[in-house]
Amino acid sequence: MENLRVYLLGGNSVIGQAICGGVLEKFGNYNNDIVSFVRTKYNENPPGKSIEVDEYLESYNYILEQNKQSSPKLIIIISFGVLREEVESSNLSENIKYHLDINTFKTLELLEKFSEIENLLEIHVVSSILGDFIRPSVYSYSVSKKMLELLIVNTENIQNFSGELYVWKPAFVASRLNVNRKKPFLSTTPLKIKRIVANKKSGGNHYIPAYSVILTKIAKISSPIINWLDKRSY
Repeated sequence: MENLRVYLLGGNSVIGQAICGGVLEKFGNYNNDIVSFVRTKYNENPPGKSIEVDEYLESYNYILEQNKQSSPKLIIIISFGVLREEVESSNLSENIKYHLDINTFKTLELLEKFSEIENLLEIHVVSSILGDFIRPSVYSYSVSKKMLELLIVNTENIQNFSGELYVWKPAFVASRLNVNRKKPFLSTTPLKIKRIVANKKSGGNHYIPAYSVILTKIAKISSPIINWLDKRSY
């Protein structure tokens, strides 16, 4: 059996753990070794070995060092991020900067570094269907996800990555990130995410559930409806 190392950046993430589960199922014929990077310890029990870091950029050097003497196949899952509603911040420009710094630019920097690592089979990035349209209460979050996707497409060395790059765009998932928010019409579960990841063989932008791509297109031209639904989420 070949060896496979899976690195999960954002080990406390419900979505990240679901993606990790799907990856392990897809590569079940490998000897799997898992490392989860976390910034804060909670009770989620991240899969595999848990490493606490101050910044997720620290994971890059760890991965290079761990694989210096051997050359197993590698998979990296980037599933960290922040979501702070506009009502929690009186300064919109600072809130946008806060989301862009973490959700967009730190993720992009890691993607650029990781895309040059040898033996890397897949990179998985967690985005959101909210990158396709604006919900007023999470405007800054939506902008940061949309910007991330635009920069991925327009960054040359990421597009030249020889492995498979997956950008996952799940609907609402019950998690700490969405605490105190009501479950909207469009949602999914960790189990569904795991099943879809396990069966997806090629990279690209993937919506979960798949039909949500149609609803996001409708949402782009239906601002009054989105505003109404957004108010009902509390």
